[in-house]
Amino acid sequence: MSLSVRLVLVFSLYGLILAAGFQYLYVLSVKRESFLLAENMAKSEQKAIEVLINKDAARGHWRQVEKYLGDMIRQTGIASISILDNRGKYLLRRSDQMMWIKRLPHPGLSMAKCSDGFYDLESPFRLPRGRWGKLLVSFHTDSVENSLSRIQVQAIASGVMAFLAIILSAWLMGTWLGFRLERLVPRIESLAKDPENFKPIKLDGKIKDEAWRLTEAFNSLGHSLKKEIRRRAELEAEKAELAAMLVHDFKSPITVIRAGISFIDEEVSEKLPRQDWLILEKTFRMVQSSMERLHRMVEDVLQLAKMEEKSYSQDASFVDLGAMIVSAQRDFDLVAKSRGQTISVEPIAKAYPPVLGDPILLRRVLDNLIYNAIEHTPQGGAIQLSISKTHEGVRVSVLDSGPGIPKEARKDIFKKFFQKEIKRHIGNVGLGLALCEKVILRHGGIIGIEDAKPRGACFYFILPEAREA
Repeated sequence: MSLSVRLVLVFSLYGLILAAGFQYLYVLSVKRESFLLAENMAKSEQKAIEVLINKDAARGHWRQVEKYLGDMIRQTGIASISILDNRGKYLLRRSDQMMWIKRLPHPGLSMAKCSDGFYDLESPFRLPRGRWGKLLVSFHTDSVENSLSRIQVQAIASGVMAFLAIILSAWLMGTWLGFRLERLVPRIESLAKDPENFKPIKLDGKIKDEAWRLTEAFNSLGHSLKKEIRRRAELEAEKAELAAMLVHDFKSPITVIRAGISFIDEEVSEKLPRQDWLILEKTFRMVQSSMERLHRMVEDVLQLAKMEEKSYSQDASFVDLGAMIVSAQRDFDLVAKSRGQTISVEPIAKAYPPVLGDPILLRRVLDNLIYNAIEHTPQGGAIQLSISKTHEGVRVSVLDSGPGIPKEARKDIFKKFFQKEIKRHIGNVGLGLALCEKVILRHGGIIGIEDAKPRGACFYFILPEAREA
């Protein structure tokens, strides 16, 4: 339900309560005043009757009194007039209907409480020979009740008209206020999705109310957010450019150092005496290993920077992952043996469907996972590569027999520069795994980690099967 509709409903409900309340109070007031006026008129008429017949009744001229009473009933519409002695015995009674003479009067009861349609007034009356009796006059209340009924109908009609007017006013007010507030909603949604293309809402300078202030605050927020995002984008671009420049500058000296290490390995080791070379070989191998790690880090940084560029596009072709893991096993076999490890491929019983992707990048992912397993598998350990078919696609797994990955570290292990204070991640800055995740996600796949059996870690990725064109 929109804001404008809710405002209309709220205003209409309050309008209904106010209209009904005012009309109810108005009817009560009119009813009270009408009864009071009718009672005063009845008392005046009773007083007039008493004055008119008092002399004749005191002298005992009952025929003349009876004639006066009959004329008054016919001319004024009074229900009945009765004269009683002090014991309550009727001395004279006149009425426009004989049946009303037999009714039981209720003098002293207000007109508002009379339920039988008659209002009775009783007052002392002088009788012949100095005696006192009572003058009882009964008035019809039908005319007053009919007038009140008409007033109630008119009040209901005017209340309905007032309610309709309030509804119309509420609709106009709710629509106006709702429009002023609801036009902020799509702008807020667009600001959350694309703050760089923020466009301010035009302000109405005539009415500076809460809605105007809210719009002004929103425009200010949008401008600040847009400015901050641009500033951060420029800063990130400068950082990326600086990092790329540094990495490119690193490549030349790294290439020279690698060439020098290769020359030492091939030439110097043969010319030095065997005993001297054995003393230097351990240090040389550490330098050689560190150089290779540094070279891989530089390559990972360059490749990761390319993957994060929006304009980056990959060369897609059909890739046989089964053949790829067999080739990778052959390439890393000597490296694993030099560390006292074994690397094998789980027997592939059948051909698996190809996937669509960049073979160079996918091989880079597989190499990083294998290199990570070799780095953290102890001497005498084993690394196993496997391929299988799942409902999500083709799965490639790299299992090692190292210490494994704690569950609390798994959610962050694919982040850049992730390093946990555990032996498995000593020396791992996290760029290789971050690159793996970028590549697999770009290919529409899944990458993850789980426990290997009986011990160790299992890194895996799943890629969807290639569909024939």
